[in-house]
Amino acid sequence: MSSDEEIGELKVVYDFIAQAKFKKAFVSATKVLDQRSPLPPDAAEEDPLRELFLFVVTKYADQLEQEGKIEQVFEIIEQGLEYFPEHPELLNETGVRLQRYGRSLEASICFERVLLQDSRYLKAYQNLQNTKCELVERWHFRMLNDVVRNAAFRAAIENQIAAGFNEVLDIGTGTGLLSMYALRCEGIRKAAACDGSEIMVQIARDVFGANGLSDRICLFQSFSQDLKIGERFSLIVTETLDSGAFGEGILETLIHAKKHLLLPEGKIIPAKVTLHVSGYQSRALTASNILINEAFSEDFSLPSNCLLSKEGTKCYDAEDIGRIQANDDFEFVTDTVVAMDVDFNDLDSLVRYQDGTEVGEMELTCLDDGLLLDGFVVWFDLQLDENNTISTDPTTSTCWNQAIFRLNQRLPVAKDQRLKLTMSCKDGALSVAHNLNSVDNQISVDEHVLEFLNDIEYYSSLTEATDSLDDMEKILDLSLFPYAGLKLLKEGKARMLFCLDQTEDLIEFIANQNDIPMGSIMLVSSVQEIFLLNDYTLDLIILQPVDVFGQINSEHFCLYQSLLPKLKPIGTVIPATLELHGSVIESEWIVKCSRVENPELEQFQIDKYLASLETENHLDLGPFSYRNLSEPTKLADVQFDGKLHETELELTLAEPTETTRLHAVLYHYCIGFTPERPLLTTDRPQSFAKRSAFIIPKSTFQGVNGEEPTAPKDPIDQLYISVLQNHGVIKCDISPVGQ
Repeated sequence: MSSDEEIGELKVVYDFIAQAKFKKAFVSATKVLDQRSPLPPDAAEEDPLRELFLFVVTKYADQLEQEGKIEQVFEIIEQGLEYFPEHPELLNETGVRLQRYGRSLEASICFERVLLQDSRYLKAYQNLQNTKCELVERWHFRMLNDVVRNAAFRAAIENQIAAGFNEVLDIGTGTGLLSMYALRCEGIRKAAACDGSEIMVQIARDVFGANGLSDRICLFQSFSQDLKIGERFSLIVTETLDSGAFGEGILETLIHAKKHLLLPEGKIIPAKVTLHVSGYQSRALTASNILINEAFSEDFSLPSNCLLSKEGTKCYDAEDIGRIQANDDFEFVTDTVVAMDVDFNDLDSLVRYQDGTEVGEMELTCLDDGLLLDGFVVWFDLQLDENNTISTDPTTSTCWNQAIFRLNQRLPVAKDQRLKLTMSCKDGALSVAHNLNSVDNQISVDEHVLEFLNDIEYYSSLTEATDSLDDMEKILDLSLFPYAGLKLLKEGKARMLFCLDQTEDLIEFIANQNDIPMGSIMLVSSVQEIFLLNDYTLDLIILQPVDVFGQINSEHFCLYQSLLPKLKPIGTVIPATLELHGSVIESEWIVKCSRVENPELEQFQIDKYLASLETENHLDLGPFSYRNLSEPTKLADVQFDGKLHETELELTLAEPTETTRLHAVLYHYCIGFTPERPLLTTDRPQSFAKRSAFIIPKSTFQGVNGEEPTAPKDPIDQLYISVLQNHGVIKCDISPVGQ
């Protein structure tokens, strides 16, 4: 095909794009690619058809996805990869779609392929981190590192096998740890294990093979209810308990197991669970459930108790109460009582709890006057056998969190006041019934929006930064909720507000309550719709620089330069600056949440097979125990674009420190709303944006020739920190001075 013919064919492609006929555009583009002469390798990056083809593939895939033709989506993406097999954007896009449809393992391969070509392509880096968390949830690491839990299960398994219960089925085997305990017991006759997760079964298979045990155990990728093995076992072992004990379906699992998989006189580990309940008071837990920001309520007229988290209507949340207590933001308001006992070896009892005919009824007594009841916390004691028990009491620091049942109001209580509750687990869903919730009309809001609204200091800083602005025609507020834009409309300082429609119901509700005409609010489904505005239209752009999980809002940053032409020459952008701050920390807690650090598991080589699924960025950190090894330092200015930026600095530790104690870089942000105002840090107890940490890999301090890590006897006092920004994503790398 000649260059003139190619230009003509490309015009056809552009015409189809303009008409949103992406299937025809795709066919025409592939025709051009099929007929063109091969380009020299050094010209591939500058090929205009390459980027046009990516756009067509993406839009056509979106169209097919909207039509529910998911298999065709991947077919046309695969066709695209045949033409450009190493196209980073196309590979990344493929991974995103695979992840969206639950094909996380394939997605991770796509992201890894991108990073092999370009380690600085941070969009794929961030996607890979997220995919790893989906493949193996982070609680697996806490669980495997819980030496108390592991020792109790090991002792119980050894006791029962020694007592003659030597035919073992491990339900929900995970990495195969409990099966390993059983296989190492003298007298075991047979063993089988099952798990519903493809990736966990692969890991367990590798672990069994590495320990020379593959021929001694039958491993199934299956839920136990779907097993078709035609044999029974004298001992069933399972650790399928969530923070509320029953959330992973243990009742249904054990009912089926006792009927179909367990011998009549067989036993189950664990043998029994006992649940405890107490009332609590905590601002941190309440801030994600109801509106408690008085400044917001003063600016906008609202009925009392009108905003309630959508998530607050769930059965319960899982929270680490011990960590919240350490931050002095949790107090028990009532005594603690036993709410329920469930015998896992009693089939009739299991059935009664599962069908809801057996419940626990209890009465709590309030401890003092002047306290607020925000909800109820539940934990359990797990009796494995006659001699071994585990407790998830908040003071025990086990791998389990506690179950939180929130009220939809903060309820004042008096000393010795009695509160009646009923606890049940019908269909395996733990619930607490009471008459303590408000019955006022309420509107449901995403919990992250409520956390944003309840950040009093952020609210004050943002609204004060806009107070001096006046006589504005059009403003764009991209905040999680556009309260600053709504306030400007209410006060008559602006005539039109553009904002995202993700909180449409709440925007309409507040507009109606405060006489703000909805005709002055333009809801858009994406930032891209703003590009349809004429240039030099906006007087004010308000960005959301950081999300609730503690990472920068990459979409806003990548589109920032494209939004600027829509701003009037004398227009304003808020915030004006964003800085990344951090310190090097030592924290056993964060390490145990990030990788296998248990020597026993290292002997089993479980750490080896989980290593590829460790992540380098721990987001959404609440309170936790750590020690600063350096002073908090400004690491970089965050640039308002999606381009590549790199900052390097030398950090001095507070004192010479063994490299084995350097665990993470704990980071947060300082926001400059206007050049004149002081910076607002996100490192605050009531910040909607949580802190995050870059985990320092074990390999960081290996010698340049691959020697063993620096020995503890060789402390260091200086580090190089490199901060990379690309595609609106930040990555932090550490290296010792001298390497």
